[in-house]
Amino acid sequence: MKALLGRVRNILLRPGVEWRVIKDEPASYPNVIVRYVAPLAAIPPAAAVLGRFVFDRNIPDSALSLSLNYLLFTNLLWFGMNIVSVMITGTVITAIMAATESRWRGVRGLQVAAYSFTPLFIAGFLASIPFMAWSLAPAVVYGVYILYQGTRALTTIQGTKAVWFTGVSFLAAAVIVGVMNMFEYMLESFVATRVFL
Repeated sequence: MKALLGRVRNILLRPGVEWRVIKDEPASYPNVIVRYVAPLAAIPPAAAVLGRFVFDRNIPDSALSLSLNYLLFTNLLWFGMNIVSVMITGTVITAIMAATESRWRGVRGLQVAAYSFTPLFIAGFLASIPFMAWSLAPAVVYGVYILYQGTRALTTIQGTKAVWFTGVSFLAAAVIVGVMNMFEYMLESFVATRVFL
């Protein structure tokens, strides 16, 4: 847990320095997913459930009136989709970077995606507080900056080319993740409401 918190702190406060550390450490898919992505991907769904019970207590149609099975299903679905979104983004980054970097490894794309999602996962906690949903917008922008820093640190791509690769990676991943989020919403709206409500 201490290593996870240290990595989150460093990637948020000193991404350039932390990327140099990441570049030299061994990495594997299970290590990145299980030890980093999964704990952070759980933050937004857990905060949403907690926020509904804490802040929506006086609202008649709030989470308190929903079945526990519905809440568990939808938030476990959200947790799973968070992990899938990171994996898809990592695949997109790998495909884009491998086009110019012959030594680019797939796990590097996953690392860039995982650490770039960090601000968004942390902002997911803040967004559960009333009137704090605006925190998601700067989190996305900062995530793109972390993506840019990772691109520069893990590749030989620099300058304008690094900005271009970052932009293309972000846009391609945003479209795919957007489609995945629509799929999640449809599952939640059409399947969960019919089964659990």
